[in-house]
Amino acid sequence: MNVRRPLVRGLVALTAATLLLSACTTTGDPEPGGTAAAGGTVQEATVVVAQELNTIDPPLAIDSNSAIVVNNVYEGLYRLDEANQPVPAGAADLPEVSADGLTYTIPLNPDATWSDGTPVTAHDYVFAWQRAVGLDNAGENQKYYGTILNADAIIAGEQEPDQLGVEATDDHTLVVTLAAPVAYFPSMLAVVPFFPVSEAYVTEQGDAFASDSEHAVYNGPFVLADFAGPGIGTDWTYERNDEYWDAGSVRLDSIAVRVVKETTTAVNLYKSGEVHQVAIAGAQVQAEQADPGFVADTTATSAFLGYNHADPVLADPRVREAISLVIDREALTASVLADGSTPATGLVPPGLATSPDGEDFADAAGDLLTTDVARAQDLWAQARADLGVSSLAIDLQTFESDRTRAVAEYLQGAVQENLEGVTLAVTTNPVANFLEKTGSGAFGAYLVTWGADYADPSSQLGLVRSDAGTNWGGYANPEFDAALEAAQVTHATDAAARFDDLLHAQEVLVADQGVTPIYFQSSTLLRSPDLKGVVFHTAGPAFEYKSAYLED
Repeated sequence: MNVRRPLVRGLVALTAATLLLSACTTTGDPEPGGTAAAGGTVQEATVVVAQELNTIDPPLAIDSNSAIVVNNVYEGLYRLDEANQPVPAGAADLPEVSADGLTYTIPLNPDATWSDGTPVTAHDYVFAWQRAVGLDNAGENQKYYGTILNADAIIAGEQEPDQLGVEATDDHTLVVTLAAPVAYFPSMLAVVPFFPVSEAYVTEQGDAFASDSEHAVYNGPFVLADFAGPGIGTDWTYERNDEYWDAGSVRLDSIAVRVVKETTTAVNLYKSGEVHQVAIAGAQVQAEQADPGFVADTTATSAFLGYNHADPVLADPRVREAISLVIDREALTASVLADGSTPATGLVPPGLATSPDGEDFADAAGDLLTTDVARAQDLWAQARADLGVSSLAIDLQTFESDRTRAVAEYLQGAVQENLEGVTLAVTTNPVANFLEKTGSGAFGAYLVTWGADYADPSSQLGLVRSDAGTNWGGYANPEFDAALEAAQVTHATDAAARFDDLLHAQEVLVADQGVTPIYFQSSTLLRSPDLKGVVFHTAGPAFEYKSAYLED
């Protein structure tokens, strides 16, 4: 959930994290590839985020903030470039793929090491993935492993983790066997859940692993310091990893991270010249568009309402449709958000994927959502009579964010003003509490933003597959599941048919209002022109600092 993005980018991907980069101390301008070690330049930045850090254990990184951190202190086989295409990182090259599309042979980067100086081996990847599919508390991310042979059976408890279709044929060769061909599998290997962990270190540390920054070893551009533990409201620091195989490309020596939850406070820091980047929303976007540091980026992030389908009233699709029909998405995005976000037309945002003919998925799907208050009232009246209820109290859970707070208030007004007897009680939570409540089913409905982790419609649609750990509300529709299954298995190598399967899956989901899409989220920032080299990803963890630097 981009809570990348949750806040999950991604996971996943639930909102894009609020980031601020501030003051650096230098003795000269950095040259490309220059560092304090190489050129005598000391670069120290400050990053301000809006949320606490929830985990530094890769398979547990669900929210966007955690995913961003993990992506900067760990590294998988591939990193995404600025076009979201996989490029070798922990791997030495792109995979060699068998003729049937099922076997991927991946040579590892022989220079990759952990921050304790030990080599990163293929055995570390095997250990990490087997560990991940066997974890009891990693359900949200386990859906990503389902493409690998035997993964689903292992997750279901029907087989042991050592039966996963991955093996190390030697220290620097990884062989992965898929359950069915997946054309975008290399892009998935850049997703945080596929990152390695050190087998020797994790085994030695046991339950203490990743409990704080001192109980982990890292293989990314930075190492982590000063992190007191998951969900604790303290700051942390990125420090340049001198053991990183590509350390010469890392420009910043350290990045101090502070948690600042009030956007207005962050904007004031930017205006006073104390920070270099701040996320803005709503009226601030309108007010600051003339600022030379104004930046607007598109994202592959969808905001939606999820429902507890165990509730006998919310289980009635007429009730869910009635809620959707009272939402004026045009007014919400234009007047309430006013930050470049656009009305949702489905669950899959534009710019994420195209057909074999080059047509954007969102354009091919068309606008599947509308506003019709009169029909909403009729549907609610029918459902209320048939179910024998006079009222409905919905406990709506969401997370700390200026944007989601404003949207939740709008939804509360729209529902209560137009659907007689329906009340929406909004609870705003720290991200960790939000994830705990949604993961345990302690909600009537939830409002979340979720960013795609890879450039395929299945990244979003798979969130609510009946057996997905991210399907917090327990939505189940055999026709929806069958369409996803056809896309992933039956038509895995037929791009046109697969595209049609995914279009059908979204049609079923929206017609059923299994979840209610609300808007497609933008990313709007104020960024100092002196801040260079921060890579923004529309899919996967949003911000990457490997090549970032500050110039005078």
